[in-house]
Amino acid sequence: MFARTGELTVLAMTNEISQQRMPGRLKLTLGILVFQVLANGFIGFLIVDEISTRSSHGARTPNSGLLYFIGFLSIAIALTLLACVLMAGTRRAWIRMTVIGIEVVGLISGVINLFSGQVTAIAGIALAIGVLSILNRDDVREWFSE
Repeated sequence: MFARTGELTVLAMTNEISQQRMPGRLKLTLGILVFQVLANGFIGFLIVDEISTRSSHGARTPNSGLLYFIGFLSIAIALTLLACVLMAGTRRAWIRMTVIGIEVVGLISGVINLFSGQVTAIAGIALAIGVLSILNRDDVREWFSE
């Protein structure tokens, strides 16, 4: 349509790239990330709401500034992961790197929580390891290299 017969057009290249299928394990990872988005957003909202409710009723909350920071950070992480999930189809390299960075921070946090005596941190550690291992597979790396 845009070029003579025998020449590869930009239109044909675009169609070829868009017709490649997303790896199945990457779809599983995106599902895990959606769960993390919902969990982080909900926990962040609960923290901010609880501190706001206490302060509006006149109760003193020690370290309320730190708790606000943690609540808003959790919401920011949820929004960042949501953007990565929604943009995964664009195959940008920054998406993979952003998710890896967030998961590494989550993994370190989970290990610290585990050594602090919170056995439930094992679930977060397992999710982070699963996401990191899938994101480091060759087919997933290739997906985000274009």
